[in-house]
Amino acid sequence: MNNGQLVALLIIMPLVLALAVGTCHAEGQSPILVDIQGPAQPLKMGDTPTFKGSVTNVGNHELSGLVVYLSLVSLKPGAEHPVDLEDWSAQKAVRISKLGPGQINTQDWPMRLIEAGRFGVALTVVDPDEKQPVVSNLVIFNIQPKPTLSSSRIIPVAIGEPLFLLLLYGLHWVYTRSRYS
Repeated sequence: MNNGQLVALLIIMPLVLALAVGTCHAEGQSPILVDIQGPAQPLKMGDTPTFKGSVTNVGNHELSGLVVYLSLVSLKPGAEHPVDLEDWSAQKAVRISKLGPGQINTQDWPMRLIEAGRFGVALTVVDPDEKQPVVSNLVIFNIQPKPTLSSSRIIPVAIGEPLFLLLLYGLHWVYTRSRYS
């Protein structure tokens, strides 16, 4: 096992365990169900897709003070790591003051995609009255690179600048010839 694989295991295993424990906890004891859905269209750098999250109270009593936060992880092979959402201008957390029995709170989580690669996003709900947070499913998505060079933008500059310089040189030559003739 190389260092990259070891780092991947150290980063991914806690997330997998948290997902497994959160799912079992949600199905067994917790009155909270949490889900997140990703956009259906292909994603590329510069896009601002919206992820749809929902928190459902499946219990018999009102919940209060829930904190819901988004987690983003890079899943690029050999470079797995949590991602700082500040750079992605995503809303980091919301507070649900009250959620009655059977109620569903939905949130839109827009995110500006600033890097290409494979990523995963999950929602975590913290109930101040519970010891275990509840974690949603992990939505895995790929972000395609955005081409930064476009021939339609380069060719006019590549042809235009030399022609402009030739024009200036020609005008200077004509001006100096007519002045000294």
